Amino acid sequence: MKHFQIVKEVIDDWDPKQFLHYTPDDEYDPEIRLIVELLPTATSVEKLAVVIHEVFVKMFSIDEVYSINNCYPSALKIWDKINNS
Repeated sequence: MKHFQIVKEVIDDWDPKQFLHYTPDDEYDPEIRLIVELLPTATSVEKLAVVIHEVFVKMFSIDEVYSINNCYPSALKIWDKINNS
């Protein structure tokens, strides 16, 4: 549950599709659950950025907003919060 809250805080703050202005607060929860499930496979910030990228491409079928470069800042925040808590 702790990891879910960390990932949710970072992804909701990022709000990559600008959905949270007009959708429920749980809009990204399916993506967040997938990211949390895949956290054990992310052995570095770079790999976590790939995980985030792949989850959003899978769930939204586009990769413009979710390029790995755009995912890296959120991956870094998640990585730091999980590993420094």
